[in-house]
Amino acid sequence: NGEQVYVQRINDLCANNRQSLEVTYHHLNNTHPTLAAWIMLEPAIILPYLNSVASEVANVFFPGYESIHPEIYVRIREFPAEDSLRDLRHVNLGHLIKVRGVVTRRSAVFSQLKKMIYECNKCGSKKGPLYQNSNEQVKLGACAVCQSNGPFSLDSENTVYRNFQKVTVQETPGSVQAGRVPRHKDVVLLGDNIDVARPGDEVEITGIYANRFEFSLNVKHGFLVFSTFIAA
Repeated sequence: NGEQVYVQRINDLCANNRQSLEVTYHHLNNTHPTLAAWIMLEPAIILPYLNSVASEVANVFFPGYESIHPEIYVRIREFPAEDSLRDLRHVNLGHLIKVRGVVTRRSAVFSQLKKMIYECNKCGSKKGPLYQNSNEQVKLGACAVCQSNGPFSLDSENTVYRNFQKVTVQETPGSVQAGRVPRHKDVVLLGDNIDVARPGDEVEITGIYANRFEFSLNVKHGFLVFSTFIAA
């Protein structure tokens, strides 16, 4: 209707010192349907670009906002497709999903490495910056200068951390058929999603259905198995 919806949302975000810019999915689908489709199919690739642009725009509106929050997260709201925790399968991996459940457990807030710079202990050259993903381990490889395999020490002065929290979400009691055990799933929270939900809260979560390698699972089962989680 001619209203600048996202100008107002960015103003509100910065005025309240938040990190989340909520983007309504049907707004995207009506104006940029191709982008909306790619967000649904490849959110891990597309969302970092949207986060970067949102940070740039926030710093245009409020110069210096990056000193308060170096990262702005684009959060997709009103996502039309909803899945149940019980029905999540390999075809959902890497896609944007929406689920409902009850929070049963919440971890403490940890500091997670985001951007790392290492120093070779033999020649002193810097290696990085390397960026940590929530479900992939960073591999250093050989030093580019002296070709040695380390050891490397973390340059803590130039390393960037971010807050990280994990909650466990279980199917709501009313959605589970009699005689069946409720399913649960771990959910990773970053930014200002942390400490929003408490155990006992019923929540709706939109996020990326992802997997990670876990050594203990492979020892237990005797073959290659990946655990799954939701990056909210």
